[in-house]
Amino acid sequence: DEIRKDSLSPTGARAVFEAHGEIFTVPVDKGDIRNLTQTPGAAERDPSWSPDGKTIAYFSDASGEYQLYLHDQTGFAAPKVISLGPDPSYYYTPIWSPDSKHIAYTDKHLHLWMVDAPSGKPVLVDTRIYGSFGSNFSQVWSPDSKWMAYERDLENGLEAIFLYNA
Repeated sequence: DEIRKDSLSPTGARAVFEAHGEIFTVPVDKGDIRNLTQTPGAAERDPSWSPDGKTIAYFSDASGEYQLYLHDQTGFAAPKVISLGPDPSYYYTPIWSPDSKHIAYTDKHLHLWMVDAPSGKPVLVDTRIYGSFGSNFSQVWSPDSKWMAYERDLENGLEAIFLYNA
């Protein structure tokens, strides 16, 4: 009842879950349950497994403001921490590119962001005109990871599809 988000590993051998503000990986068949975060004083959320199976992305407020954490799926290495932009916010749904090099996410200010995972540099892609907290851009990546397609509202209230060259 306490599981909030989940993501299956690319091989299907393990799954990652958010529960009680912690990030756990769980074997489908055999193996151990791993608590990747072990931070009872912080809230970790929205885990997403990279397509190459090596990394799990999630948001954490361990520093006092939400940041993006890229954690080795084994849980043995320390996570890479990425600051997410100039204005603190609440962030939603990290979506990996197929090549595991970029992550798209949104924030409560109606922004769509993309971060380059190797460099850790966030880039503002676009901003919705209307909406509310958690408004979704329905972003998807092209199979070659070069393009992100997303929907956004127009001044006249209609929706349109946009392409962003990563």
